[in-house]
Amino acid sequence: MYRTGPPVVMQGEPSTGDNIPSEVDHKVRKVTERFAENLHIIANEPSLALFRIQEHVRKTLPPLLEKKHEVQGVQERVQGSNFDTEYAINAVKSMHGSKIHFQNIQDLLKNAMFMKQQIHYEYQRKLQQKQKPSMYTRLQRTNTMDIQGPSCGDEPQEENPESSDERPRSASLVGKKGEKQ
Repeated sequence: MYRTGPPVVMQGEPSTGDNIPSEVDHKVRKVTERFAENLHIIANEPSLALFRIQEHVRKTLPPLLEKKHEVQGVQERVQGSNFDTEYAINAVKSMHGSKIHFQNIQDLLKNAMFMKQQIHYEYQRKLQQKQKPSMYTRLQRTNTMDIQGPSCGDEPQEENPESSDERPRSASLVGKKGEKQ
């Protein structure tokens, strides 16, 4: 049905002019050129689009990966800070419950400081007594000296051998019937 080959021109028909076939021929050529160009553009457009996409991906992917890693690092730090904050909040809440314990510790510290002051006062008082004896201490010393007799060589005592035999110095030195061993 369709013929391929050169166009057949009918010679028996009357022609209206020579420019009509050339005008139609020109229009047909123009349409076919545009049609071929459009087919060529349509056929090559996906590859051009894919090339542009590939070019865009090559340019933008490395910075995007760097940003992704940066965002992941920031996310980890934020998450760690969030956990730390939650832990601190829980610790503060638990401290409110331990107010009584802190009050007890404070009272114990006050008591310990008071006791330390008392011990220090007593220690200082004893040091002063040793350095400067009081009147009562001096009286006690003189009373014990009177009872025991003078010591420190105030009055020389004569040793009486008879009196030393009569009084044993220690109970272990006394034997049976008051004899000296």
